[in-house]
Amino acid sequence: MLGIVEQNLLISGMVFLATLIAMSSGYALLRKNLNVAGQAMRAYHTPRGRARPTKDLDDEGPDAAELHPHPIWITSYDRHVIWSNKAFKSSETDFVATCKHWLTIGQTDGRIQTHSGAGQVCWYDITTQQQDHKTLWFASPVDGEIRAEAARREFMQTMSKTFAQLSTGLAIFDRKRALIHFNPALLDITGLDFETLGLKPDLASFLDTLRGKGFLPEPKNYHDWRDQLAKLESAAEKGSYRDVWEPREGLTYRVSGKPHPDGAIAFLLEDISAETAHAHETHAELCLLENALNAVTTPHVIFDGLGAYVRSNPAFQSIWPEIARKKTMEKSLSGCLPLWQKRMVPNDAWEKMRATVLGRGDRTHWNAILSSKEGRRFELQCTPLANRHTLIELRPSHKPAMVAHQQSVA
Repeated sequence: MLGIVEQNLLISGMVFLATLIAMSSGYALLRKNLNVAGQAMRAYHTPRGRARPTKDLDDEGPDAAELHPHPIWITSYDRHVIWSNKAFKSSETDFVATCKHWLTIGQTDGRIQTHSGAGQVCWYDITTQQQDHKTLWFASPVDGEIRAEAARREFMQTMSKTFAQLSTGLAIFDRKRALIHFNPALLDITGLDFETLGLKPDLASFLDTLRGKGFLPEPKNYHDWRDQLAKLESAAEKGSYRDVWEPREGLTYRVSGKPHPDGAIAFLLEDISAETAHAHETHAELCLLENALNAVTTPHVIFDGLGAYVRSNPAFQSIWPEIARKKTMEKSLSGCLPLWQKRMVPNDAWEKMRATVLGRGDRTHWNAILSSKEGRRFELQCTPLANRHTLIELRPSHKPAMVAHQQSVA
């Protein structure tokens, strides 16, 4: 029994002999001798008691490499193709040019573009394997990957164009918290320059820069600021970060943090300065109207178009304390009418009041003189307001009882 070293020497000699024969008799004879050498190799490495067939591979059926759907070819030491399968021939020119160039620069793998006979563009990933003085080349199609990458780029370009038109500032940080995307609105809002954000700062550096520009409030303790930063990042990862930043008077931004796929997070900065200013103005106007209404000594109560209680002034609350003590829902028109009707002599004015408040009839200003069961006189006035609101005045009166009269109000 030959030793391992002797076996390897014998096999190498047989392969070398087959190569010499092929150079004089052509590739068909080379493949036959390589098959014989391969059979000898398998025979030497077959465990004792297990015989391997020694038939020529050509007798067993078609060559697998020849029928392989992807290009395979072999080049000699002088860079010429000495064998190829059928798939190789569809783009032979591109493959030959590529392998000659790669052998010149020492490249062994990469991605190339080829053109088939039908003019179709195809992409392949090329890998090689060295065998003696020959190079075995394999080409794997990657058209699906190329199409997917092109679709991804097109999607990103579309999204980038969309983000570029947004008035809301956008900053996206990847899972390592490096800035990977921002839109022009972010530059306008924060006052940062493109060069600074183009360096892809991490989230901490980004917020520190905003803080340095006075965009964020300055805590007295820097450690408190770092704690706030950690909480901000944690909240953004959960999609629960909401805050309002006011870098200076007259400017207000609504900031929200949202999680994105693959661990990324996005921050949106929306300018709500105009909205906030309008809200402040509205609040100031309401306060002014409330003060004016409270200063009026005439008792008033206001209902909306559904008959819900809106507000009343102190004069009304002093005259009708039983209504003032009720809960807001009980102060509605449906809660007040039974109390008034119980105190007053029956009168059609109550149904007319209901129709005016609920907008079921002609909403005009009208008044009436009512009588209580104790003989006291009350003056009732209904005045339609904007947005389907109605102002009701019900107060004691010294006028004599009379039929209600009305006056149209635009």
